[in-house]
Amino acid sequence: MTTLLTQHPLKLVSVLVCVILVIGVLKRRKPRVHIPLMVSAFLIDLTMVIYLEVRRGVVESIPGREMTTLLIVHICLSTVVLILYGVQIATGLKNARGNRRPWHRKAAVAFLITRFGNLITSFLIT
Repeated sequence: MTTLLTQHPLKLVSVLVCVILVIGVLKRRKPRVHIPLMVSAFLIDLTMVIYLEVRRGVVESIPGREMTTLLIVHICLSTVVLILYGVQIATGLKNARGNRRPWHRKAAVAFLITRFGNLITSFLIT
């Protein structure tokens, strides 16, 4: 009996990214652990986005797909995740250099909610 994750290895990778993010947040007070974990999660996610675009042409396929509410929500969440990755990287770099940015922590909450929303909706889309 095959499971959803073995049928869809990219979803397994997405779950792995979320696990790395949770561990990274739990280790936020240890920059030598936190930063490499978060950078790894970003690089894995970015690689997955590039793969989906290059190999599957997901952006080009949108006009030919039925635009369900769930798909629209997933696309919006995916877009916000990419934007918030940029915010987190920019504010995280400033934090690492000793120039504390309160927005890093505030944006982290929004980022985690949207990233987990992205994960959940990816399982619901057929």
